[in-house]
Amino acid sequence: MTDTGLQGLLQDLASQERHSPRSDVVRLAVRLRARDACEYCLLPTVGQFHVAHVTPPRAWPSGAAHGPDHVDNYAWCCPFCNASRAARTELGGQRLFDPRRDHWREHFAFAQDYLVVLGTTAVGRATEAALDLNSPRYGRHVTQRYRALLENHYPPAWARSYPSIPKE
Repeated sequence: MTDTGLQGLLQDLASQERHSPRSDVVRLAVRLRARDACEYCLLPTVGQFHVAHVTPPRAWPSGAAHGPDHVDNYAWCCPFCNASRAARTELGGQRLFDPRRDHWREHFAFAQDYLVVLGTTAVGRATEAALDLNSPRYGRHVTQRYRALLENHYPPAWARSYPSIPKE
């Protein structure tokens, strides 16, 4: 689907008040908007990804537009980031990365080998910690990135052109 097709799909969905994250159309729109990668760690879509709330329903501000179950409040999320993030929107008083209002490159960078995702701002560092992006305890996250890197599927092409942090 072209970008124009994605924009048309998002415009059609925007007119609705509520969207089910289980809807095939909603899943497709969120996945395409995310460029087929987790919006937090950039892992390419492999296996069962989630349409996750950016702001959980319990934390949705009263009077805010649409409501929590709207395509504008959904992110494409790998199972590792989704499980680690759960319903958190902050860590230690610092808000977490919000894929609907933040740009990944402004908050994160890669170590030279692309396996390590480093938070470069307070938002990025809080998100890196909250999602255990590089924790050896959850080696499966890094292992999945390593496999995707070996298969030349990670990181996404748009992120490869971004300068990485050199090894010391």
